[in-house]
Amino acid sequence: METIGKNVKRLRGERKWTQEELAERLNVSAQAISKWENGNGLPDISQVVPLANVFGVSTDVLFGLEGTDESDRVKEMIRDACALLEYGKPDAHFRFYDRLTAGLKNYPSNCVLLNACMECGLSLSLPENGDLYDPERAPEIADETVRQAKLLLACSKEPSVIMRAHQVLLLLYASRGNYGLAFAEAQKFPERTDFTLFSNLERVYAAQGDAAYARVCLCSEIDYVLQSLADSVIRMGKACYGSGRYAEAVAVYETFLKMLDAAFPDGVHPPYQDFDSGDCFLLLAQAYLAVGDAAHAMESVERDVSYDLRLVGYCADGTVERKALADSPLVRETAVRSTLSVAVIEKKVRTKLSSEPLEPLRQTERFGELCARVDAFFGSRA
Repeated sequence: METIGKNVKRLRGERKWTQEELAERLNVSAQAISKWENGNGLPDISQVVPLANVFGVSTDVLFGLEGTDESDRVKEMIRDACALLEYGKPDAHFRFYDRLTAGLKNYPSNCVLLNACMECGLSLSLPENGDLYDPERAPEIADETVRQAKLLLACSKEPSVIMRAHQVLLLLYASRGNYGLAFAEAQKFPERTDFTLFSNLERVYAAQGDAAYARVCLCSEIDYVLQSLADSVIRMGKACYGSGRYAEAVAVYETFLKMLDAAFPDGVHPPYQDFDSGDCFLLLAQAYLAVGDAAHAMESVERDVSYDLRLVGYCADGTVERKALADSPLVRETAVRSTLSVAVIEKKVRTKLSSEPLEPLRQTERFGELCARVDAFFGSRA
């Protein structure tokens, strides 16, 4: 009796419902809800299933029969869902999302699961995400993602998760024209870029005299700074292009690529130039085409493909560790981890070559030669 009452109170609190609001959903009195939560009574057997349905959980959760190993179950659930993902296949992302949201019915306030759902939901909610955006499902997914972000703000104690939830709300509000709410979320972020985990950890290690770990922290900080810089550069280039300042867009992209060349003289580095907000080389090609310079546009595409093909040379057993590409004193000791596979690289290359902005180049001899080079390269590895 105490277990059910405590679970009813917890689940109600997570949803920020009053006893009266829950009672209305169940068509019972608020006094009945109060008795259950205080351990002075039990729901009638006929009310157990409706009660679980109202909360969107299983009856096992309601009776407290699940949850002792919740962390392990959630990790397994996310791992199984991740197995459904496949680059270049939007349907796989929707299956991933549906699997995670189904898991939330059993663990509606698990912050790890909520965070995973929120991140995937954001990807499926923004029109700029191309094939991942389904106009029919996006509004419903966006509403659910907003709810998940707000629930994380109420439940999570992790500062990084809380700030990411605010950012997700900002992005979704802005994309849906709720600019007042988006500006309000933007005001919750610090102005300075050195208020970060690794920046502050370095100060602690430096004060302890641990120069080795201080270096790891700074390399990781710079790694993230380069990712952030790439994102800002790409969005700035898009802003220039969108306002008709095509030559300035060319200058923005070229400046950033020269910075990468200076930091990584051998030309191999983590894919900073191919960020969530776009591919710097492809956007540069588009800008060159806009100013009537097809030769330099084609050169940008060739540089892009050459980079990707060089990455394959660093792959061992079909994958390459990000750290293997961080051969610069600025980021060599980065703690940032991720991997790329040959299969993903090939799909990315072929997707780039078939992208709409490159249509003006598609009938040229150089473009045909580049496609033949790609076919021969991956064909030889089959």
